[in-house]
Order: sequence, then structure tokens, then C-alpha cells
Amino acid sequence: MGKWLDRQTADPTPWLMDKACPAIRLRLLTEIGDRPLDDPDVVLLREEAYNYKPAYTIATTQDDDGTWFNSLIGFENLNINRRRGPGTASQFRALVEYGWGRDHPILWRSSELLQGLLWEDPSIELRELKGYCAGDPAVETHLRHHLSRVALALLLRSGLVDDVGIERKTAERLGELESFYTGGEHERIYVGEHLRQRDTDDGPVDEVCAVISPDAPLPDQWLLLFFAHNPKLRADARARAILGRVIDYMFSHPHPEHEVLVVGGKIFEREQEFSIRNLGRADYERERLLGRLLQELELLARAGVLESIPKAVELLEWVISLQDEEGVVRGEDFIEKHNARLDYPYFPLEDNWRGKHKKFTDLTFRLFLILAILDGIV
Repeated sequence: MGKWLDRQTADPTPWLMDKACPAIRLRLLTEIGDRPLDDPDVVLLREEAYNYKPAYTIATTQDDDGTWFNSLIGFENLNINRRRGPGTASQFRALVEYGWGRDHPILWRSSELLQGLLWEDPSIELRELKGYCAGDPAVETHLRHHLSRVALALLLRSGLVDDVGIERKTAERLGELESFYTGGEHERIYVGEHLRQRDTDDGPVDEVCAVISPDAPLPDQWLLLFFAHNPKLRADARARAILGRVIDYMFSHPHPEHEVLVVGGKIFEREQEFSIRNLGRADYERERLLGRLLQELELLARAGVLESIPKAVELLEWVISLQDEEGVVRGEDFIEKHNARLDYPYFPLEDNWRGKHKKFTDLTFRLFLILAILDGIV
């Protein structure tokens, strides 16, 4: 045990193996327990994970081109009849979180698509490109570059690290970040203001939005995913220094309440924000966002920076305090009432939260995983 795992009131493994869904039990054995893939228990659990209803349902809605609903970053409620629903990024990431291997045909098919997006293949047409470009080459260039960044993060999350193309794109991404996050002033992220009108129940309301520079590599979840799931970056002094400057920026420059990106006259909303930058414990308690907090703490832990961020450590201490005598995190007063895939692309792992223990298994596993990562076990 390490200094963080010693903070558990008890080892929750027996309780999780008895109560949790196949995805949690599989990851408990393989990630925290370090069981090999040919271990008999792992083989059986992997088969269960492949047939686990939430994951199987996602797999059955994949299109022949490897996408879900011809979209990468689209976020819409599921409507099979209209061919609408969460896009490929959300569904691919969910299957990986459910414990599916990269060699599964469903993920393999999507990985081939992501490889094309990684290299900004102009022959790939997605709903985002059709809906926004309108023949404007500047908008298409921007969107394809953004989709390439997302594809890189997703491929790394699936475990594709020792690939020549991934290594080349990783080097390009590091260079881009290094030239932008210099350790000095960062006003270049915002380059003006944009006035827009938003409809509310009380009528139209004017909002002043900060305009993001199209050249700014935003500190969002895709960026943290890039660092979190590439172990080579953890061992590279230059990469650690670059990430350190990104983190310094994130936690010393809270983002404006409203911000947009303007390219070629098109307005883009910011996506995949990192909530921990602006929210504190009281916010997570009041808004019941404990699930979202655990997502972000895990990314910070995997990236190797959680312990360098006082606010993150303080929030982690709060989650640790929610354990009972069995090591079970009972955060029912602070966890989300709903577990919509639309809002939480890879959490929770349980199929629903109608039973309290299902909420607790998700929370307990995620905290266990974070502590194991911090102690170097994962």
C-alpha cells in the first residue's frame, strides 16, 4: 500500500467484486489488481463486459463507416429513428471505459476512422464538417485540425502509444503547446469580445462573450486526455515542463463565464471544459457534481499533476472523507441525480443509479483508481 491507498478506511475490493457491474470488476482486476489478460477470471469478465447491456447497446448503433451518427464531437440525445445521438468521441471513449480492448472489431473500425481524422484526411466527411464549413476553407481547416487533436486524444486513451503516426503527431502537439504556453502572459487566448443574444424564459438577454483566438490550444479535457494516457510523456522532462505551464495557466486564469470561437464568420461554442478550474467544494456539493469531479481528478492524477494543485488535493481529501468503514464512498447527497451519457461521456459505468449501491460502486471504484494511480500502482 502507498500513502494515498492507506487513506482508505478498508479495502473495498471484496465489496466491489460482489456488487459492481462487469466493467468495474474487470478494470478492478486488470488495472488495480494488475491481472494479465489471459488470467481465467479476466477472460470471463472481459466476455461479460462485451455483453454488458450499456456497452452492447452502444456497439449496436455504430455505423458502417466506424462513426456513431456520422459525427465525432456531436452531443445529442439518442433518437434512433432520426439517426441522432452522442457522437463517436463519446461512444468510443465509453466503450474503452467499459473495458473493451482496442482489438475488438467495433473499436478497431472506429480506430481506422480516427487515424484518418488524425491526419486530416480531406475525404472524410462528418456532420460537423457538412454543417459548419459551407464552402469556407478557413472554417474547414480549423475544424479538421481540431478533430485531429480529438482523434489523437482518443487513440491514446485506447492504448495506441507505440505507433509511428501517434508519436509524430504527439511531437507536433507538444511543439504547438510549447510555443504557446511560454510561462509569460497569456492574453493571446482571448482576442476581443462578441455580443450575442440568448433566449431565456424571461425574454432575450444580451451576453458579452470573450473571443478565443483560433490559434490557441485550449486547456480542455482533450488536452488533459492527451497527457493523461501517454506514459511516455510522464517520463519526458520537456513534456512535463510544458504540461506544468499549461496547468499553471489553467489554475491562475479562470475562464470567462461566456466565450466563443469565431472562424470565418462562424461562431463555435467552447466544449469539454474542465470544471475544476472555477468550481470549489461548495459548488460541487450544491450542484451535485461529484461524478464530474471524479472524472477530472482522475485525468489530473494520470497526467501526474494532481498533487501539485492545492485545490485538486483539497477536493480529493473531501471525497476521501465520504468513505464509510468498509471503504465505500457514500456520496449520495452530492452525486448527480441523473447519469445521462450526454453529460458524462465515460462515467458512470453502472447501467443506472436506481439502486443506491450502483451509485456507490461507481464512486468507490473511481476513488480507488485515483488513489492507486497516485501511488504508482496503475
